[in-house]
Amino acid sequence: MNLKSLISSKELKHSIWVVVILTLIFGFNDGRDIFVLSYWLKNLFSVFILVIITILAHIVGAKLAANKLGQEAELEIIGIKSLNFNILATRVEEKFDWNIFGFKIKYIPLTTFLGLLIMIMSYGTFYFTAISSIVIKKVHRLRDLGENREAFIYFWALAANLILIVIFNSLNIEFGVIIGSYFVLWNLLPFPGLLGSKIFFNNKLLYVFFLIFSLLFLLLFTKIELILLIVLAIVTAFLIMVFWIFKMEY
Repeated sequence: MNLKSLISSKELKHSIWVVVILTLIFGFNDGRDIFVLSYWLKNLFSVFILVIITILAHIVGAKLAANKLGQEAELEIIGIKSLNFNILATRVEEKFDWNIFGFKIKYIPLTTFLGLLIMIMSYGTFYFTAISSIVIKKVHRLRDLGENREAFIYFWALAANLILIVIFNSLNIEFGVIIGSYFVLWNLLPFPGLLGSKIFFNNKLLYVFFLIFSLLFLLLFTKIELILLIVLAIVTAFLIMVFWIFKMEY
């Protein structure tokens, strides 16, 4: 793995912000009826460690897959980098490059604001985690990556989190399971910028298979023996994928 890619300054900044924001989202409510600062800080620190592990697994999964394909992958906060719209028959195209009180603003992280707003409105009982994505830094000296193969990078980024959920569960780290589950589920939505969207539009069959597998896995992995669950989820996801092929593709 390319060390330079692993710790690039831009990715490091984005990763730190993602960890901080998700720590606030998951740790805002410590579950106690009475607020005690020492308990709240202790809970926040434990959430901080679990979030770091979750994001690290996510990044490593993406980077290993990208490295196999001769590419580079980085974590990035989802944000709007420009505005493009028509008003009174006039085309407006504004790229964010503002300087406000010495702070350079090149994008607006709307999903981050949404996540923090939902955190405040729900008093930390509802977790919105769709604030980051994986971007591919294509190496031009290599031949084109191809859409189908690119989807596997995003797939392995989330698959690494599913593996981590199993590890958390085996160690009885319940809140680690909750963090990982919410992180995977939100990222599987086929909305612009999210990994679900990137997998769907690059490889629809892989998306259908992985979506069904993940939903069954997260729903039943505490209720069914792991090996049996994996077999059941794979078979069910495969059958639904075949149905999709004949119903939608043809």
